Amino acid sequence: MKIIGTTSALAVAGGLAMLAAAAAPTQAATYVGTVIASGLDNPRGLAFGPDGALYIAEAGALNPGGPTTIGGEGAPAAFGTTGAITKVSGGTQTRIITGLPAFTNTVTGAASGPQDIAFYNGTGYFVVGLGTNPSKRTNELGAAPEAANLASLYAFDGATTTKIADLGAYELANNPTGDQIDSNPYHLTAGPGGLLVTDAGGNSLLAVTDTGVVSTVATFPANGGPDVVPTGIAVGPDGAFYVGQLTGFPFTPGSADIFRIDPLTNTRTVYATGFTNITDIAWGSDGSLYALQFPLTGGLGSIERLNGDGSHSTIFGGLIASTGLEIGPDGAFYVTQFSASPGTGQVLRIAQVPEPASWAMLILGFGLIGGALRRHPRARVRWA
Repeated sequence: MKIIGTTSALAVAGGLAMLAAAAAPTQAATYVGTVIASGLDNPRGLAFGPDGALYIAEAGALNPGGPTTIGGEGAPAAFGTTGAITKVSGGTQTRIITGLPAFTNTVTGAASGPQDIAFYNGTGYFVVGLGTNPSKRTNELGAAPEAANLASLYAFDGATTTKIADLGAYELANNPTGDQIDSNPYHLTAGPGGLLVTDAGGNSLLAVTDTGVVSTVATFPANGGPDVVPTGIAVGPDGAFYVGQLTGFPFTPGSADIFRIDPLTNTRTVYATGFTNITDIAWGSDGSLYALQFPLTGGLGSIERLNGDGSHSTIFGGLIASTGLEIGPDGAFYVTQFSASPGTGQVLRIAQVPEPASWAMLILGFGLIGGALRRHPRARVRWA
């Protein structure tokens, strides 16, 4: 322990404040992830509600006794009602809706069930996936009448759910791409006149009104294989629709694009290139577009920021099987990981450390210490 005189104490306080100020720009680029939800079953998309709570779509877990058919991954998949919606509020994690449709790979445990959540005009919506020909819902899976609710859009209010639109039936009736009939509604967001849904199975972007009227906004090229699919959807600051792409086998790094769709003409153009297996996208309050990558060749995922020159920078890496990205009202990133397995799923809150407010408090604190010492010229400060 040392006793330091007034002049020395002021010098230490001033020096620490200058160090903090000098270090702030470097530290502001450092992000740390904190687990805020765990034990989730195949967690996918997520969204903040008008109440400030975070809502998470859980695609579900295997129902061993359910009817089975071949799923989108070429392996048997069983139907069950294990999908759920989880709410995180005030540090408490609660499943508020259970018993939702789920179609689960019997080998890997990966599921297509509730895939994403969005809020439109104060009402919550979630989309349920599938990943195969929608006719199987009432044929091979017909022993379970609830299987007809796969590939559908729902509204929810508390624990009450209402089916709004049958997206699988729309694919069967319209087949927007004119090729193989397949439906796997994946991500959704609020649009100018309702909901926008990417159908990864149908390779299409759909618009759905709150009364359930479905229409095709755009279709997407397969680029050499049926596994090249649209995933994340976001409305940009310019009002255009932006869609991320997940590329198929052999999952070549850097081959995924982000598309821009003009909402007036529905014209599709390539907006950005050089990404790897995008699973979701989001616009930040800084005007930047962020993409969530999920490498399917054994690597770790990351959040990438698109730069003005078309390049992109890694904001946060080391993510494992991440499929959902949301930017919260607090400016932090919220990401689902372990999204392809039951019981182990998580939501990470990824934020700058120290956050800007912390630096302001720290520097203010040093100023208050210095001011107090100046008012007491004979004071002595004891430092442990």
